[in-house]
Amino acid sequence: MPTSTLTSKGQTTVPKKVREVLDLEEGDKLTWEIRGGKVAVTTDRPAFYRWEGVIKNSSGDVVKEMEEARKRRGRV
Repeated sequence: MPTSTLTSKGQTTVPKKVREVLDLEEGDKLTWEIRGGKVAVTTDRPAFYRWEGVIKNSSGDVVKEMEEARKRRGRV
């Protein structure tokens, strides 16, 4: 299990394994949710953004293309 140390200023480094699993990059925002005596850390960025550029002949606007695909399938 990844661990990190809290500094005197209340700062810590997100362990590399966690950054990789959450697909974190510099500047990404993290959400800290307190659940009883535990904390859940998530990213505000939807997971499908990591697939940007995978669609061939893409316009580059993944969100718009997802919306159009949902409309074609009648899921809007």
